[in-house]
Amino acid sequence: MGYSGPAVLVVFAGLVWGQKLIHYFFDEAIELKKMELNQDLEKYKGEIDKQSKDFQHSLDTKLNEFNIRFSQLHQDRATIFKQLYHNLVELQSAMIDFTRRMHPVIADAEKEANDRLERVNKALDNYNNFYIVNGIYFSKEILSKLKNISKQYWDKGWDFAYISRELKSAQLSQDIYENFLGQSREISKTVDKEFTILIEELEDEFRKILGVE
Repeated sequence: MGYSGPAVLVVFAGLVWGQKLIHYFFDEAIELKKMELNQDLEKYKGEIDKQSKDFQHSLDTKLNEFNIRFSQLHQDRATIFKQLYHNLVELQSAMIDFTRRMHPVIADAEKEANDRLERVNKALDNYNNFYIVNGIYFSKEILSKLKNISKQYWDKGWDFAYISRELKSAQLSQDIYENFLGQSREISKTVDKEFTILIEELEDEFRKILGVE
């Protein structure tokens, strides 16, 4: 079956127009899809930006709160260290005075000896009571050193007090007297030199924590 020339042209034109129409709608569909994707992308970017700002705000708030708490903690620790150091210096001073082998008599030898004993006992009590109740501010390592210092002062103080009483006894043999005298001399040296080293080590620890060069 044949087709006339005009009919073929009409059909061809229809096919061409149909293809263009298909391309048009296809292109339009693509553009619409692009617009939808761009809108979705912008919306997503907006949500991400909002979440990022919210997160940053939350982070800044928490960081600020942390800085405030840390700053307050640092100030508290500085105050605690200062008071503890004051107590420790007083303890060392009282202990050196107590374990000194020669004491000048101002008015009453016995009363002045009792005063030295009371001073060192009070200093040790103040030191112990302070570091124990504020133990939370110290690391376990420092706390261990503080306990060791307390024990060293207690042991040497008790030994020196005992030896001092014995040296006053009139019933000691010469050998025992010399032995006690030597022990009291060693305690005096230990307090003056070795205890000073313990305090200096603690000073270094405090400086590191407080950022003091």
